[in-house]
Amino acid sequence: MALFDGLIALIVVGLALMAAGFAGRQYNWGVALLAAGTICMLATIAYKLYLTFN
Repeated sequence: MALFDGLIALIVVGLALMAAGFAGRQYNWGVALLAAGTICMLATIAYKLYLTFN
């Protein structure tokens, strides 16, 4: 259950980064936050795939 909680926390952090980045998308820091949130979300998927197939 701890692994699931960690993945949910990572998803929430990614969503928060993407929301803050979307709000400031006209600035460079907003685009950087959007990119960081996207990478965070993709990292969650990649880690779950790693655990499933390894």
